[in-house]
Amino acid sequence: MTNAPRPTKNQRREEAREAARLAREKQLKRQKTLKWLIPTIASVAILAIVGGVVWAVIAFQPPPKKEAGPANMISDGIVFEADGEGDIQYVPTKAIAKGGDPVATEPRDGLLNIITYVDFSCPACKNFEAAYSESIRQMVAEGDATLEVRPIAILDYRGYTTDYATRVNNAGACVANYAPESFLDVMDALFAGQPSEGGPGLGNSAILDIVKSTGLDDADVNECVLNVSFSPWVKSATQRSSQNGVSGTPTVLVNGTKWDAQNVAFEDFIASETAKLES
Repeated sequence: MTNAPRPTKNQRREEAREAARLAREKQLKRQKTLKWLIPTIASVAILAIVGGVVWAVIAFQPPPKKEAGPANMISDGIVFEADGEGDIQYVPTKAIAKGGDPVATEPRDGLLNIITYVDFSCPACKNFEAAYSESIRQMVAEGDATLEVRPIAILDYRGYTTDYATRVNNAGACVANYAPESFLDVMDALFAGQPSEGGPGLGNSAILDIVKSTGLDDADVNECVLNVSFSPWVKSATQRSSQNGVSGTPTVLVNGTKWDAQNVAFEDFIASETAKLES
């Protein structure tokens, strides 16, 4: 048996340089992720607000009804990924068929797989999005994360005197089904146009006006919003979320780990989950 030749001095130098280059890239990737999470005035206050919207789960409630859901939300959420050109795109999926169950999204190896449970009528969700949506979407655009948004309705007849939460989250489902490329723009607009709690919320026509303010004017979307076509699915998805341990909004999971919003800053949570990927 012959021994393998020892690497030359130049070969050892090149190997050392390559190892150093890979280490630098790893560090730069982490720094790039964290730079988007510099605390803002809004984020400093977020811990005092987030988690403040919690609803009581009724004991012995029946299993969720298996209602048909919107296209592109087979997991009860719509997923976004990098498009390879510095922006983000939705991931097409089938709809949940009536009588069917959601199909969980397959996590991407080496990425931060972010899931957010939000209620478009929820003030804490509005504040969370104002503080962190830009940084989260930037991480997605740069190929460091995926984002799955799961709309649920927890403030019907609680934060509002009507079923406004169901109706406004239905609007998100309508857009996911008929115009998914507009989903994030519509979500931002619905948060921006969020009415104060304690009243009836907005009527369906007013919700549609907000949808149209984004430049989306689609006959199918319009009819779906006005008729609250996906309200049965919204109610089922909400009930499923409560039975899966979601007790308030926003609830955020990264690679299966739930953010402890009361005790951990979101920046630290993301840093911790990023470090897990690097270990």
